[in-house]
Formats: sequence, structure tokens, C-alpha cells
Amino acid sequence: MTTSAHSTSASRPGSRLRAAAAVLMLGLAAVPVMAQEQGSLAVATLDQEALFLNSAFGRRVTRELERDRDALTAENREIEADLIAEERALIDRRAELPPAEFAPLAEAFDTKVERIRTEQDRKGRALQVQFEEARQRFLSEIGPVLTDLLRERGAQVLLDRGAVLISVEGVDITAAAIAAIDARLGDGTSGGAGLPDRAPAPDGGTAPGTDPDGQSAPQRP
Repeated sequence: MTTSAHSTSASRPGSRLRAAAAVLMLGLAAVPVMAQEQGSLAVATLDQEALFLNSAFGRRVTRELERDRDALTAENREIEADLIAEERALIDRRAELPPAEFAPLAEAFDTKVERIRTEQDRKGRALQVQFEEARQRFLSEIGPVLTDLLRERGAQVLLDRGAVLISVEGVDITAAAIAAIDARLGDGTSGGAGLPDRAPAPDGGTAPGTDPDGQSAPQRP
């Protein structure tokens, strides 16, 4: 009846914006800039990760993820305490019951703990999916903003700053892009891009679970 916890916390937002590469590679062949006339391309760079995390949209989504993850952690700890109390009561009965009667009780406890772990793991995964969906909405909406910014700067191509070895001052437009995106999108609440509420437990209440910080539920008596 081993009930070691699986981590159910949603991962913190620190990964690269993988889908941004396709969005941010904007070739503006129709822009009549001097660099084009000379047979070369004017290039700007941008920090993809900072663009999202430092925007009003990204900060709000991150706060919501932190809030929901912390709530899930607290829920898991409360449920773990209940499981410990239940197991101790089961241990007390072990000495009083013949093996044939105790075995089904122990098996039922095992089944309950496994169900709890599955439910809480599902909640943790759902939080991360919701965060990724909000981030994808952000990426889908910033294309026109970045295009306008490139036109204003007389640039034709936008590259991820991490792929650039050397650049001159003024090439990076991350700060300007964040300001433009904030002005256009705000924090995104008007469009309903927040993290959806966590799914309720099957019985309509709070589903119990194991601790996403890696603490374990009780061991089989």
C-alpha cells in the first residue's frame, strides 16, 4: 500500500516560447526601406522569453498559475493529513482483525490512495495546459503588433536574440515590443485569456491527493 506522491505542481514559467519562432520570423518584403534597396535586410532582435514574462499579459497569467498551484499544494497537504489519520486507524485495527478481514481493508486503502494520486496529478497537468493555452493566445495576437513595430523601425526580419552572436546598440526591440503589446492587449482580461478554474473532484467536492512538493502519503501498515 505504498502511496509515495507524484509531483502535481505545474511547472514554473521559465521555458523558451517554443511556438514564438514561427510567429516572430516576420519577413516584410513590401517595406520600402533603404537596406532593401542596397540588397541587404534590416534585422531586429527580440528576447522571446522576456517578451511574454514581462508583458502585462504574461505577468497576469503567471500570477494566476502561481495562485492555482499554491491552492493545489495546500489541498494536497490537507488530504495527505487525512490519509495519514486514516492509515493510523487502520493500523490500530490490524491487531484486532484476522488477516482475512484485514486484507480487504488494506486493499481498499491502496485503491483509494491510487485514485487520489491520479486525480491530483490530473489537476496539476491541467494547470500547465491552461497556462500553455493562455501563452499560445498571447503569441497568436502579437503578430500584428510586432509587424507594425518593425515597419516603424524600418526592419524586415525579427530574430530571437538568443540566436544572434553580435549586435549593435538599438537592434534589440524587446522593451519597445513589450510597451506596444501592453498598449494593444493590456493584461488580456478583456478577452478572457485567464487560466480557467481548476476542475472539481468527481464527487463535486475537493479531490484529495498527494503533496506536489514530493512528500509521501503513508505506507501500508
